[in-house]
Amino acid sequence: MDIAIELFNADIETVKQKLLSLSPFNSFQVSSQNHSSGKMEVLGMLTPQYLPSQIRFILFEPICNIGTTICYTNLSNGWGEVFDGQASSLGFKAYHCRICDEQYAAYHFDCFDGTKKRYVLCYQDPQWVFYEEGEPLEFEDVELYKSRLKKNRLNREIILQYLKRLGWDIMNENFWSTENVVYEFVQTTPHI
Repeated sequence: MDIAIELFNADIETVKQKLLSLSPFNSFQVSSQNHSSGKMEVLGMLTPQYLPSQIRFILFEPICNIGTTICYTNLSNGWGEVFDGQASSLGFKAYHCRICDEQYAAYHFDCFDGTKKRYVLCYQDPQWVFYEEGEPLEFEDVELYKSRLKKNRLNREIILQYLKRLGWDIMNENFWSTENVVYEFVQTTPHI
């Protein structure tokens, strides 16, 4: 499964209100989806694309991570650059991860915490490239970054391990389900 998501150490109402107060989100209309059956699957709600004509994203609270919020977009690379640019305004820690095993592999793990930022990425274009910036975080295994083969420095397994150390298991089916409201943000002006 290829995935690009933002993970926030804040409750869904706090995240929604903060995003609505930031200028990049002025052109979005927000709707909510409530459910009476208890559990709602969210993974199939959006189909990520390379360049969608209209940006959409959802905010949800995973069943297995109460009190945290996930942002899942219809952009195949997620929307890390927007949250990077807004990091000092967010007021809570945010992580961006991308796991892409397609023709050219791409693995990104970023942390935005106010003015402190951490980027670790490894991708194939067509040769393997590894890049890191910022101070390593306490859960990182920096010895991996010394591997002779760059493709072994950051990959799917390493990102999944980092997320588990942070308390998010995205392979758990309950990660992609919620018993809470889902907020959908839909861009009202064309994406350029």
